[in-house]
Amino acid sequence: MLKIFRFVCLASLIVLGSAYTIQSIIYYKIDAEKAVVKFVLQAHGQDVVGNFKGAKGEVKFDPADLANSAFNCTIDIATINTGIGGRDRHLQAKEFFNGADFPHGQFTSTKIEKTNEGYIVTGNFNLKETTKSISFPLVYDGNADAGVFKASFTIKRSEYFIGKADDDISDDVNIILEIPVIKDLS
Repeated sequence: MLKIFRFVCLASLIVLGSAYTIQSIIYYKIDAEKAVVKFVLQAHGQDVVGNFKGAKGEVKFDPADLANSAFNCTIDIATINTGIGGRDRHLQAKEFFNGADFPHGQFTSTKIEKTNEGYIVTGNFNLKETTKSISFPLVYDGNADAGVFKASFTIKRSEYFIGKADDDISDDVNIILEIPVIKDLS
């Protein structure tokens, strides 16, 4: 009888512990109106600054449970904005983003690791016709109810077949992310 009681107690602890772990993951909604997906590159001797609006996706995050935390976010290529309408339309063309055939960019995390400064996020970044594994530093400024994920990193546009190799346009593109989130209560 004592063995059965111990077994039931142990099983109960395992089930309760598992339920606590599952519930500790916090689901967040991205505030698409305030989300910043900015890019900066050199073109013809000057900085070209632009952004994509309306980042969407699923964010599951718990600093105490990074193995079950995840990011799955998309941007709509049609929202590109450099402040010059003609350039924005040109960037939609097949040679650059080919927005007609590839309307979204997407990042899906595969691993999140804690660092002294925040986190390193690794995942698959899909842009145009190419998916590459990338890693970048990420910080979270907030609490369990709301906050902002921030990151800054560089990609090479040639790796995603964005435009042609050109001495007038840098291959390095700096990406700056500021993604505000609110706890999803649904």
